[in-house]
Amino acid sequence: MRYKLLAIDIDDTLVADSKPVSSVNKRAIDNARAAGCCVVLATGRGFLASTPVWKQLGMDGLIINYGGAMINDIKTDKPFMVTELDGDVVTEILELADSMGLHAHIYQGDEIVYEKDCVYPTMYTRKLKLPWRIEPNIRKMAWRNVPKVLIMTEPPRVAELLPFFAAHFKGRAAVSASSPGFIEFNRIGASKGNALRLLAEHIGAPQEQTAAIGDNTLDMEMIAWAGLGVCVADGNEAVKAIADVIAPPCRDNAVAWLINKYILD
Repeated sequence: MRYKLLAIDIDDTLVADSKPVSSVNKRAIDNARAAGCCVVLATGRGFLASTPVWKQLGMDGLIINYGGAMINDIKTDKPFMVTELDGDVVTEILELADSMGLHAHIYQGDEIVYEKDCVYPTMYTRKLKLPWRIEPNIRKMAWRNVPKVLIMTEPPRVAELLPFFAAHFKGRAAVSASSPGFIEFNRIGASKGNALRLLAEHIGAPQEQTAAIGDNTLDMEMIAWAGLGVCVADGNEAVKAIADVIAPPCRDNAVAWLINKYILD
């Protein structure tokens, strides 16, 4: 088999609007696994939020969470690899977001923590069925074990805000976009690309025998590192520019197309 390891982003790549995995994509993933390809999910979601997807697919191995900040072991329900943001950086992100009138929340395990109620976290926690709590003193507290901070805003604002935050936190935090309206902050060096490299080493897959598919800048390092980097046709233009292959749009079963054309040919 040409590719021994395939990493798949969830939102807007494997599924659209947090819907279940399509029967077409599921069947293709089952066929790839049966043929000997190790298929992993690589997502900005935490472990709990990604659980409905890996359960539907019957996965029992490792999964990349929080944009590469964590790798979790599905079998043991324990982390395989963990990184965290510096506490001072977490506080600075929260302060800056507040001064700009933006919603920001942090993660403590799978719990979402934020300062005050607004429509963004309400929609987010309901959609992904996540536990949450409001912490009015969030900007005055010292935080540890934060794998990422997420800012949520109107999707058109991301193009304006992303370069601002990337420049402001240059050398101190990795800044990227994921789902529409999402700006994600991870520790420097924590990326889906580095997580994929670690997994490839773990299972003994050479770089040239790895493949990855995604849609946004959170997937960029993963797509750039993989032997075959794939972006969906409705993905971010900057990501498409560095991809080896452009797949059909997410809604047209891009994952199945990739597997059938390149993994099982």
